[in-house]
Amino acid sequence: MPLTEQMSSKYWAYVHASLYSVRLNFPAIKQTTGIQNLDAEAYLNIDAAFPPLCEQVEIAAFLDRETARIDSLIAEKERMLALLDAKREALVSRLVTRGLNPDVAMKQSGQAWLGNIPCHWCVERLKFHLNGLEQGWSPQCDNSPADQTEWGVLKVGAVNSWDFDPSENKRLPDDLEPVLAYRIQPHDVLMSRANTTQLLGRTVFVREIEAKLLLCDKLYRLDVSERRLDREFLVAFLRSRPGRFLLEREATGASNSMQNIGQDTVLNSWIVIPPLAEQREIVARIESSRNTSSKLKNALESSVELLRERRAALITAAVTGQIPIAAMSTPAGESSCASTA
Repeated sequence: MPLTEQMSSKYWAYVHASLYSVRLNFPAIKQTTGIQNLDAEAYLNIDAAFPPLCEQVEIAAFLDRETARIDSLIAEKERMLALLDAKREALVSRLVTRGLNPDVAMKQSGQAWLGNIPCHWCVERLKFHLNGLEQGWSPQCDNSPADQTEWGVLKVGAVNSWDFDPSENKRLPDDLEPVLAYRIQPHDVLMSRANTTQLLGRTVFVREIEAKLLLCDKLYRLDVSERRLDREFLVAFLRSRPGRFLLEREATGASNSMQNIGQDTVLNSWIVIPPLAEQREIVARIESSRNTSSKLKNALESSVELLRERRAALITAAVTGQIPIAAMSTPAGESSCASTA
């Protein structure tokens, strides 16, 4: 009988999945200039269990059932993660445009995209609340990040998340002198000026920093006048859906893969201005909500990771004979191998 007639394609798909999940460093993977390559000859010479066809079919059917159950649980938890992100985003948008008091008197903002705002708030151009706006410097850097003793130039990914990520940087070569005017300082407000549509205009507040990092030319640094505008409130507003509206609408670029925001667009953006004390109360409420949702998000992500590990371990156990065939049969009947023996 030809070998292919003794093989179940589903079973061997699970074998390959097992090899990938538990043998990421097996000899068939060759490392060349940072890119992993599969050596076909070495891969085909890897030993794998080759049970009778009826057992292959039994194992594949068992794994189809069990992995489907695990996949369903993973999908549900990922749906919960998406809902959590949407709820958090909606809360921020509501707080920075409506405030903390649900019964406050409202008025028209004068901007259709913004809607009504509390009567004691106002809407003003961002430029009237900035001492300056600067763009950084992007020399040719090493691909690796800088350590604590070296200088690094930020990558645009440093501002993608709500919290500033200093690890997103490239090491400045030793033969280049750092431009100290571009050094990142505590309390800086940084904005992405060039990115995908989804990430364009992302803004962060740098709470503290120890690394020696420089502003890149794809980021803006907003020098906020704090007389009437709290820096963290501004960041929260600019990360909200209403705050991003004008930035996305006025962005330029040939495709969604890379959009740009000009300085005039940033300077002339409309922002809401509550009383300064209220801004700080809103920031504190957002931070409290973020702490609570982060704990839930971390728990859900850990659960998803455990389920994925369980899925991989189950596949490996099934295709290496660690689970008896009899234990894989459906509750409705005995093993198909036993019935045909």
